Amino acid sequence: MASTFFGLTIAYSGLQASQASINVTAHNLSNVDTDGYTKETAVKEAASSLRTYAPYGTLGAGVDVTEISQTRDSYYDEKYRNNQTYYGEYEAKNNYMSQIESFFNEFILDGYTEEYNNFFKNVSQTMLNPEDNSTKNSLIQSAVSMTDYFNYLASNLKEIQEDANNEVKDAVEQINSLAQSIYQLNKQINQIEACYGNANDLRDSRNALVDELAKIVNITTNEEDLGNNLTNYTININGSTLVNSYGYHELVVNSRADTDARNNSDVAGLYDISWDTGQEFNIYSSSLGGQLKGLIDIRDGCNGQIESVVVDDNGDYVYSTDGYFTTEFSDYDGKNTDFKGIPYYQAQLNKFMTVFADAVNEILKTGYSSDGETKGASLFVIKDNQVAFSASNVTVNKDLQLDPSKLATKSRLNTGAANADIIEKLNTLQTAQIYNGGTGSYFLESIISDESIDTNKAKNFLQNHTNLKTTIQNQRLSVMGVDFDEEAMDLVTFQQSYNLSSKMMSVLNEIYDKLINQTGT
Repeated sequence: MASTFFGLTIAYSGLQASQASINVTAHNLSNVDTDGYTKETAVKEAASSLRTYAPYGTLGAGVDVTEISQTRDSYYDEKYRNNQTYYGEYEAKNNYMSQIESFFNEFILDGYTEEYNNFFKNVSQTMLNPEDNSTKNSLIQSAVSMTDYFNYLASNLKEIQEDANNEVKDAVEQINSLAQSIYQLNKQINQIEACYGNANDLRDSRNALVDELAKIVNITTNEEDLGNNLTNYTININGSTLVNSYGYHELVVNSRADTDARNNSDVAGLYDISWDTGQEFNIYSSSLGGQLKGLIDIRDGCNGQIESVVVDDNGDYVYSTDGYFTTEFSDYDGKNTDFKGIPYYQAQLNKFMTVFADAVNEILKTGYSSDGETKGASLFVIKDNQVAFSASNVTVNKDLQLDPSKLATKSRLNTGAANADIIEKLNTLQTAQIYNGGTGSYFLESIISDESIDTNKAKNFLQNHTNLKTTIQNQRLSVMGVDFDEEAMDLVTFQQSYNLSSKMMSVLNEIYDKLINQTGT
């Protein structure tokens, strides 16, 4: 049979449950503006009934608070993190493609197409008066201006590549730092929950770090129940374990040796990545994502190819007639990215200048100066101490800059100074289809087109994933977020429950007073 004072125990359990619910509500309201906080709920159930051995069998024993649970949906977490991965990738691409666009913006700047057209304007002027050194000097100076601009473009692209390379290192350091922090949280959560404690706030901290990690690199997560309230929380990158409840691995960056350079115009010391175990980390994997993917594409992307120095069948470098190395494109067996990044635009500038310089030089070298005293010489050469022709090291022959009269204008010695058939041949290059069936202007326009398409794609995709981020976050907050109205209603409910439990204790107090102090008097 139940104790005479059993009702007091039931009322007290109601007080405790209501107090716990009020405390949880207070905790929710105090964290309404806390990023990453998950709404908590006091889970209650009827206490185990008491066997009374009376005709009515058992008697309810009040209420127990079994746990403080989080109101969170893992489905929305996964959707949010998947979108974060794309958001991080296109945020990086948009940032760097916008910088590239600022250098290639031919609609605002007097860029390389303007320099190219100016060169041929001066060619036309020289045709009219080939014996005049001032017109020849103008032609040579327009070539200088053209090479300076291509040097400037190549130099700025190298700076962007260096910035992207440094960000790759920063991203790896962030990944390692987050992995260490998540591992520490894994340990703390297990230590608390193994003793049947509540580690909800620590779980919020871990989820916030995982959200941040998902923006940097694509990840998969899994939480395995080990029993005794212990779990193994695992994060993988491309199938390799980054962190679990037993430890974490780090990514290591290593500067490439000069002999390991992917593309001819790459800056020195680009970083490759590996695991601290020595296992390869494939930065060109098709499944790689996040900010790291965007940075690798920008830094290394050469449209699936590499630009390398031409070698013969014996492996020896092939020299041009002017004594420098030339470059060519070749496939790289999937060990590069298909994106059109810095190396691609560097290679396009190199290709344009190489073809153009070769065509101009070959014409000039067949001729003679207007006075017939000097054999024609190359107009475009490479800077001192350089070996391979590229947009970054092309310059104009110093001899011609110092003495414009040496510029070849005619093809035969026994003709007058007014003969300008060599200059006329130069003029035909403007419409000659020397770039894989296209003109120089068309080739330059195709570079602008490629850049514009990729920039707009990065911008549009970033905007799309920004919108998705907002939508998914709102969906997630509808589940895990704290709502003022809901909490206010709950607070009123719990207050009434607490008051009624208190009232029950008052009633029982009167009953016990009557039973103990007033019965039999």
